[in-house]
Amino acid sequence: MSDLKIAVPGLDYFPEQSTTQFVIPLGAGATWVNSNNICTITTNAAHGLTFSPAANTLPNYFIQLATAATVLTGTGVLLNQIFRILSIPSATTFTVYSTVLTATITGTTFNPVFLPVFQSALLSGAANLPLGTTQQYYGSAQCVNLSLGANCAVQYNPDNTFIPLDATVNGGVTPSVAPTFRTLLAASASGQMRFGPQDILIANGTTATSRLSIVA
Repeated sequence: MSDLKIAVPGLDYFPEQSTTQFVIPLGAGATWVNSNNICTITTNAAHGLTFSPAANTLPNYFIQLATAATVLTGTGVLLNQIFRILSIPSATTFTVYSTVLTATITGTTFNPVFLPVFQSALLSGAANLPLGTTQQYYGSAQCVNLSLGANCAVQYNPDNTFIPLDATVNGGVTPSVAPTFRTLLAASASGQMRFGPQDILIANGTTATSRLSIVA
């Protein structure tokens, strides 16, 4: 039996949202500074992240370190981990929670990540828990229409280990194993999909615009 929904009166059909966000490359001058497990990442150019975008534009709540950092100390690995962004103090800084104390991130990249399950909760007003609590990442966005540009793809975590990291998850400890993600819908493709808690829309490509409409 299909669990897709046709948009009819009585269903929540949210306005189309878009994003132009793409990979954030880090070069010379990029840093990772940990103070009581609140890590400030300084980029070497404007990162484009924002909690408060223009209307019907996806906000940035999550980030993934997409290439391996080096010279790590503390607990955990950074590769492929998805962190909840705690704050965006400036055009070249943002903060996350991690038990990785030091890291050399020059030459690595960050991918902005969007969670349609979480976004659906925000749009419907169901996200009434403190931002980042694990309950917000369960359930599903039953039907999402996607028109992807070259900047985004849809991926899933096949081993069911992923949840956005902050102080409330995994005892506050950054995992020691990098989660695996596989592509479901490639960049520049279109489709209609159901999103569960292990499914993400990830900005891992080049300059473009991606659009999605959620049917809850």
